[in-house]
Amino acid sequence: MTTRPPHRARAWLLGVLLPVAITAAAWVVVAALLPRLPDPVALHWGLDGVDRTGSVGELVTSTAVISAISLVIMGTLSVLTGRQALTRRMTLGAATGLATLFAGMTLSTVLVQVDATSAFDAASPDASLTVSLVAAVALGALAGALAGSDPDQPATGDLPADALLADLPEGQRAVWVRSVAGIGQTTTWVLATCAVLLGVGFWLLSDMIFPVVVLAPVVVLMLTMTTWQVQVDARGLSARGALGWPRLHVPATEVERAEVTQVNPFAEFGGWGMRTTVSGTVGVVVRKGEAIAVERSGGRRIVVTVDDAATGAAVLNTYAQRARTTHPTH
Repeated sequence: MTTRPPHRARAWLLGVLLPVAITAAAWVVVAALLPRLPDPVALHWGLDGVDRTGSVGELVTSTAVISAISLVIMGTLSVLTGRQALTRRMTLGAATGLATLFAGMTLSTVLVQVDATSAFDAASPDASLTVSLVAAVALGALAGALAGSDPDQPATGDLPADALLADLPEGQRAVWVRSVAGIGQTTTWVLATCAVLLGVGFWLLSDMIFPVVVLAPVVVLMLTMTTWQVQVDARGLSARGALGWPRLHVPATEVERAEVTQVNPFAEFGGWGMRTTVSGTVGVVVRKGEAIAVERSGGRRIVVTVDDAATGAAVLNTYAQRARTTHPTH
């Protein structure tokens, strides 16, 4: 049975109202400062300072349009999705984080030009852009943390008659563990190292730290999202990133059915890593091919790409069946 997504008030607060408030506050400040900007204003900064100028309209129009589009899209996703905690945390965190980032970008390019005699006297917005990015990550993480956990929803009814089951005698236990990597651990570390060297090199050559701040989370994502450990035991299914985070867990008591499926990461999830779809399916997808698909209580669905998915699904179904006996629901 499909249930109503939980924490609807938080979805409206963190996914709609807070982003709108952050954006509105930033634009109130910008509107008050516009008369104090030079004419023309600086539009773009290069290694040697300002390299393009234009009108105030050009300065604020692009960020205004991007902010408005972000508010509409993320606000809609916030109130229409969120059946699973991971989806809810990612959506609400992104809604708040993006609003903060775009507001900070707008403020940064305006503040450095206030009372400047000409556009070419404007200082680089590098420092304020860095602060904006850090604030966006921090507020986004806070919004995600406040999005609310999933309530317990034990599965009801019997497993389907054709569900895969493991040959595991009653009273005995088994643990199924597999590691799965998309591009390989060695390749991941090489790419991460190159990204770090690129950012540091650009910083030393240009004296701009913003690229380093941008590349740092990219490196972390590369290290955590490309290699996973998947485990099935009496507690259910767990998947952990290479650094132990992020972590996905499905209790055996909430498993309606586990089966094998074939996954095309880009076509179905829009990319690789820990992903979520508009329909609410959560995926740990690091490559194309076989995966464990778990139908979870409350109309939720989990997909994890991994080798020997049939064995993992069978062990999970077995523990789900035992959980119904140990913890019967009515």
